[in-house]
Amino acid sequence: MEILEQLIEQLTQEVAQIEIKGRELTPDEIARVQAIQKCIPLLRQAITVLRAESAANLITYKIVSDDDGKLKRCARIACNFWNRFIIPKSSIVIRLGIFTSAGTTIARAYKPYKREGVVYGVVEFNTKYLSEFKDNDISGTIIHEIGHTLGFGWDEWMDLFDSETGLFTSNAIAKLGALQDMLVETEHGPGTRYSHWDEERFGKELMTGFKDMGEHVLPVTIRVMDLLDHRINEKLSEKTDLKTLMDALAQVVFSRQVEAKALDLDRFEETEIWENIPHDEKLT
Repeated sequence: MEILEQLIEQLTQEVAQIEIKGRELTPDEIARVQAIQKCIPLLRQAITVLRAESAANLITYKIVSDDDGKLKRCARIACNFWNRFIIPKSSIVIRLGIFTSAGTTIARAYKPYKREGVVYGVVEFNTKYLSEFKDNDISGTIIHEIGHTLGFGWDEWMDLFDSETGLFTSNAIAKLGALQDMLVETEHGPGTRYSHWDEERFGKELMTGFKDMGEHVLPVTIRVMDLLDHRINEKLSEKTDLKTLMDALAQVVFSRQVEAKALDLDRFEETEIWENIPHDEKLT
């Protein structure tokens, strides 16, 4: 949709440039103006159709296994978070379950997969630690992982910055000026590098690569979703504590259960592990 809107703007400017020449237009110029004037309404109609289709998309969850309903409570808050701020280009199902390990891995996420227009993400929590974590800690982890499922670390994201420096390209900054001040993580292992904001500069932001207490969300974390081809439903006006946002969403009732149940919530495919929490552990 953003590309179509940019095209409309370019065509509108082209017409303006032709019409201010201060002389009688040539037949070719007249034909060009008429063609553009016929084209623009069709492009606007296409945007309307695409927006109507995307409005039907949502982010929901499937609980595969749980520990006394804890993941279900936290998944609802996490999905409420993203459904508040964006309308995804494809519906997303985050599949949540538990595993038991004597190791130090708290949670692990697997590479998302897409089938029949729905994107699936898989996150599992270690029962060794699950009972020790507060709901907001778990919800924050799920919110982070949904952020990856939405595109942090994938193809569109990788096109936005220079992998050598972590700096965003001039084209990306032209579309979203706030990226001028952002930096992508270029160090650490494959589950962290290139997929997060830089840890040293933005350590407590939601989408950095290491879990921190007292996390916050920057407006750019929401706004960059537009460049990943999602639709912004609500902008975040300022840097905001993640806990504040989650507390407000804890009481929100999910009103799209019929639409969620219409999705194939049981679709499952085995994929490789994408990241572990803590992030400095090997992907095993």
